[in-house]
Amino acid sequence: MAEKLLVRFTAGSVDNLEWLSLAEPNSQPASGTMTELAAAAQGKSLLLLLPAASVLLLEIELAIKNTAQLKKALPFALEDLLAEDVENYHLVWLKQDRDKLAVAAVAHETLTAWLAPFREAGLLLDGAYPETLCLPYRAGQGALLIEGNHAVLRSAAYLGGGLDAVFLPQLLEKARIEGADFETLRICKDSEDTALPDGLANLDLDILIDKPLHFMASATELLPAELNLLSGAYAVSNRKLGSWQQWLPAAIIVCVALAAQSYALLHTYWQQQAELSALEAKTQELFKQTFPDVKRIVNVKAQADQQLAQLRKQHDFVGSGFMRLIYGSGLVLKDTPAVRLKKLNFLNGGLQLHLLAGDIGQLEQFKQQLQSSMQVKIQSADSGANGVEAQLEIREK
Repeated sequence: MAEKLLVRFTAGSVDNLEWLSLAEPNSQPASGTMTELAAAAQGKSLLLLLPAASVLLLEIELAIKNTAQLKKALPFALEDLLAEDVENYHLVWLKQDRDKLAVAAVAHETLTAWLAPFREAGLLLDGAYPETLCLPYRAGQGALLIEGNHAVLRSAAYLGGGLDAVFLPQLLEKARIEGADFETLRICKDSEDTALPDGLANLDLDILIDKPLHFMASATELLPAELNLLSGAYAVSNRKLGSWQQWLPAAIIVCVALAAQSYALLHTYWQQQAELSALEAKTQELFKQTFPDVKRIVNVKAQADQQLAQLRKQHDFVGSGFMRLIYGSGLVLKDTPAVRLKKLNFLNGGLQLHLLAGDIGQLEQFKQQLQSSMQVKIQSADSGANGVEAQLEIREK
């Protein structure tokens, strides 16, 4: 059986913890942060004590025997006793004699806040109880823990709570009036320097100077399982798993996810293969329509690239030369307003220009400008009333 650590918060903070091995209840308690506790708790189980002020202990009468019906009726029986809506509380209860019911109530928000650091540190808790129920108790004797200005009182088997120590005399008097079944009170102080509140110092009381966890350790064996706050939505399995078993749920989830992903990938692959086959058939049909002279198709892409290269050469030979001649002659015409273009013709790689110039000198000047970048030949030149009409043939050098 794994060693069990009794753990409680100190100074009301999740950053300060104190723990004691129940296998050695007389040993010195250890204290530290959650990280230090996680290191000390390797291979051990944890029993958490929640601050008394966080958990409300009640005792009511409810004449219902059936557990399912009791679970439904309990919230209605408690709604006038709680500070907030009963839906905001996590409830656990213990059936007693004569229709009495011991109830522990803690706000969901509060319980979640206390448990969250353990979950984040990867620590599993075997149980969580209000520290009130860990004060030693026997019939006729109450128990009181005083730490500085804070006090925890257990006034009955399942009643008590935490409060400011200065209010203890009033609380004890109220408990007696309400029929608390203790005649004597055992007090534990965390230090000899801790003073008793006014009204208690002069009473004949059993006073013990000891560490709080030492005071509480002896009562842990009597904690009722029914009042374990780790129940319902907060329940954890008490079965100790082997190292491989601890990872079994995660492994199952991973396997299911991988199987689903593999099926999705295969389905996508088959769908894409079908689409690819259809696309290849359409591509071959388009190739036959585009290049009807090709009778045998071996590699559509390679053959299409070859045919396109041939077309590109033809286009470059014809189209590019024509555009360069047009562009070059157009630049000279733009800068020679005395020479006007009447018509042009592209034949056998040469551009023929039919021009009208003011005189032969202007025509000769136009020719010389063209010859700087092209071959120019005057095919004809006729003088008339409107000037000189000439036909020039220009080619690329």
